[in-house]
Amino acid sequence: MVKIALFGIIASILTLKIKSIRPEYGLVIGLVSSLFLAVYALDEMGKIIDLFDTIESYSGIPGTYIQILLKLVGISFLCEFAANVCKDAGQATMAKQVEMAGKLSILVVSLPILESLLTTLERLMG
Repeated sequence: MVKIALFGIIASILTLKIKSIRPEYGLVIGLVSSLFLAVYALDEMGKIIDLFDTIESYSGIPGTYIQILLKLVGISFLCEFAANVCKDAGQATMAKQVEMAGKLSILVVSLPILESLLTTLERLMG
């Protein structure tokens, strides 16, 4: 983790230096650095998926709920990454639209869980 933090700091300083000389290159360096960090984070997600598989096998929670949860996490990470790239490119309005689309996507993907919850409550109440 220390290496990743140092990489992020060095990439940020390099991006700022280059951006003052050649703004278009600064944006590219920042984007490539961000992609590198995102790939590292995705690699770490494998450990989380393994943990969810273990939780699923011990708890008896249906696999579809675990899949939905992982989709929600993926959507949030992807939209945050995209929004940050938009902000770095000076497109704050576009970043807000990406965030809003991500929130709506999260709501849509989570609807089966809400439906299941309401069905369970209905069975308990009646």
